[in-house]
Amino acid sequence: MIAPELAFFSSSRSGRLAVRRWAHANPKAEIIFLHGIISHSGWYEASGSHLNENGFQVHSLDRRGSGLNFAHRGDVDQWTTWLSDVVEYVESLPTELPKLLFGISWGGILATSLVRVHPKLFHAYGLICPGLYSSKSTTTVQQFGLKVAELARLDRERVEVPLRDPALFTNSPSRRRYIAEDPLTLRKITIRFAIENLKLWNHAVDQPDQIKIPMLLMLADADPITDNESTRAFVSKMGSEDKSVMVYHDASHTLEFEPDPSGYLNDLTRWCVRQSSVKN
Repeated sequence: MIAPELAFFSSSRSGRLAVRRWAHANPKAEIIFLHGIISHSGWYEASGSHLNENGFQVHSLDRRGSGLNFAHRGDVDQWTTWLSDVVEYVESLPTELPKLLFGISWGGILATSLVRVHPKLFHAYGLICPGLYSSKSTTTVQQFGLKVAELARLDRERVEVPLRDPALFTNSPSRRRYIAEDPLTLRKITIRFAIENLKLWNHAVDQPDQIKIPMLLMLADADPITDNESTRAFVSKMGSEDKSVMVYHDASHTLEFEPDPSGYLNDLTRWCVRQSSVKN
């Protein structure tokens, strides 16, 4: 496996942000990964390495306040900051290469919002077990509680992330142990984060017909987090004429953590190769 270079870039709204980067001398395309709510770019090094071995330059970003970004831990001022951080990084990349955006779990919400707002910035995008629709989503009662907390100016208070159980992410004992012991995994968020996250979700799922770029949906049929049926229904409403859906039998939420992720990695690579050769 090819180890990534650990780099940092400067965001106008969030300051210094970490990225794991796999450089390539003659890349087919630039691939950008956005991670989940508790995870970070270090969870997905096998994907980055495999794609890099097959001719891609890969950038796996740590979200503000997550992973190696210790400032603003589990916090955000506005949901648009999440978008701005990614856009600033992507706009710094070479303009002549196709840019393929992937959102994993919660990152799928952010990726979907990004391609709505910046349709010309990305050549294609993929959703990998996305968190757009989930059995773990905020309930109406919880949403009311967030509003009350905001009005009471308690939005800087920290709460535990609901997705604390490693068993939600993988059936692998060693990977569950990794998640439980990982010092970079996000365990708590501010109430403000939760409020802004709801705003991000509302934006992401609005008007899916506006999304017209090629897209890939990868699902695990034993996923305890993603609501596959609702997610597929949402994707069916997208305006894209080039949609691919792949489902992995008996797989759990984090495809990277399957005992043998080679099928997933090879499918992902083949799709990227195809998209990098298509002219928009």
